[in-house]
Amino acid sequence: MIETGKYLLGAAGASGFGSKSTAEEVTENCDLRSITAVITGATSGIGAETARVLAKRGARLIFPARNVKAAEEAKGRIVSEFPETEIVVMELDLSSIASVRSFVADFESLDLPLDLLINNAGKLAHEHAISEDGIEMTFATNYLGHFLLTNLLLKKMIQTAEETGVQGRIINVTSGIHGWFSGDLIEYLRLISQPKCQFDATRAYALSKLANVLHTKELSSRLQKIGANVTVNCVHPGVVRTRLTRDREGLLTDLVFFLASKLVKSVPQAAATTCYVATNPRLVNVSGKYFTDCNETTPSGLGSNSSEATKLWAASEILVTQHSKAGFDPFS
Repeated sequence: MIETGKYLLGAAGASGFGSKSTAEEVTENCDLRSITAVITGATSGIGAETARVLAKRGARLIFPARNVKAAEEAKGRIVSEFPETEIVVMELDLSSIASVRSFVADFESLDLPLDLLINNAGKLAHEHAISEDGIEMTFATNYLGHFLLTNLLLKKMIQTAEETGVQGRIINVTSGIHGWFSGDLIEYLRLISQPKCQFDATRAYALSKLANVLHTKELSSRLQKIGANVTVNCVHPGVVRTRLTRDREGLLTDLVFFLASKLVKSVPQAAATTCYVATNPRLVNVSGKYFTDCNETTPSGLGSNSSEATKLWAASEILVTQHSKAGFDPFS
């Protein structure tokens, strides 16, 4: 009850910011003119506002997008507001392992540095679908594509940090819904990655967001072990109405958002935590943490489980190296 009250009032936490803070407010004193950032899902919603604010602070931006036309339009909106911004639009379908590998190869050919990776893109697939690689579509897009993308870009991020002395940062955008998942992660993924199954869209989404949290935990541990000057944290942006709900527009959705209107954030408020964790100097060497309303908090019990994080990582490595359409069986 106390935490809910703080949220409704927008009370500032230890960071000096809270639920009502906006992305512009939390980056007010940031100079990002030396920063190159890759942001997935930057064509609309939270990702678009994150990109706009980083551009305002001077960052060079890379927009990987499945819909290149939409990305070019998003670029145009930002450049019209901030004419000096450099934005590179590139094709990427996160649900496709081949597309992720192709994007990274194309990015490396540009010979650009990479200081900041924001894994923001998200999908809520209400109808059951399987990716070209044989993985349930929500999981493939929200988690597995980002897992591979991050791993393939790590060398460039580590190299950039060594050359510039500026610590690299990886941000995984998750959701508080990750705490709704319980049970065996791998077994449930195996189940919903079959052509015919009993599919619960909300549970599948919760699984993908839990995977983002566990990815953060395991990756942070691995980065620390090799002494890389790169951190990784995950953020819950809060409840916000974006295009993620576009497949469920209608009376029921409208009613839910009306009743929860006091809890729903604006897009600038929802982008604040991502921008805070990506840029604030207080977070140097802070890694493997979970942030809500621009303040560190605690993920679910399952999201804090190191053994589950290690197990998911091992399964993920197999999934991104197996042949396309081979079917999901990471332990075969």
